[in-house]
Amino acid sequence: MQERKVSLSVIIPTYNAEIFISELLSMICPWADEVIICDSFSTDKTLDIARKENVRILQHEYINSSNQKNWALNHAMHDWVFIIDADELPEQSLLQEIDSFLKEVPAGVELAYIPRKNKFWGELLGDGVNYPDYQTRLFNKLHGKYQDKQVHAHVISDGKSIYLTHALIHEDFTDISSWWLRNNRYFKYELIELLRNEQKWNRKMQYMKPVYVFFRIYFLKRMFKYGFKGFFIAFQWAVYHFFVYAKLYEHELGNKQIIHEKSANPY
Repeated sequence: MQERKVSLSVIIPTYNAEIFISELLSMICPWADEVIICDSFSTDKTLDIARKENVRILQHEYINSSNQKNWALNHAMHDWVFIIDADELPEQSLLQEIDSFLKEVPAGVELAYIPRKNKFWGELLGDGVNYPDYQTRLFNKLHGKYQDKQVHAHVISDGKSIYLTHALIHEDFTDISSWWLRNNRYFKYELIELLRNEQKWNRKMQYMKPVYVFFRIYFLKRMFKYGFKGFFIAFQWAVYHFFVYAKLYEHELGNKQIIHEKSANPY
């Protein structure tokens, strides 16, 4: 680790991350000035593993990702923070690039975008799905925080931003069962965002958006080069968007049923 201009706090949100956390901490703990585990009351061995390292452990009830991360920011000792999920690993070259950046932070820059390579069934297909998939993970907490969104929130900063070159490696898809459980949770978050934005169900979003998503990933992102895995990636993202809007349809259908029942029974 080279001498930095500013110190760095690393925040790792966790929940039942025992299969990932050990390798991540072995990379981060010798490198960071401070490591904070922000745990959502794990029931596996996540915290047992974390206690073996030089980390601060905080626990907080999980509402959504942006809420959890914004809460953790208030507990970071240093102004510059690097947030990394438990199922991600930084490339060693990324750590070196961050060191160089923090040694001479350009004037006015308060946020650095980091590319992410998403693994699928344990494999990087090319540079990964949706690469560069830029993430807002390295920033000055005095000048930025996560959007108030249920899902897919990014950091909003009042300063300038730059883009780093080296990447996070994300275990995005390990198996169908955990993917479905995760997405079932995300469908709820996506519905809340759609309702917050007063989005109404329509046939274009229900039918055409999934087709467009499949086309973009399978053909434009050239996932067709990777056989069934490539097809499955494009198909599962199309399914994701199909279910998001089906969730909105279901919600509106339920509301219509409630209105119908109330009108049928004025008492």
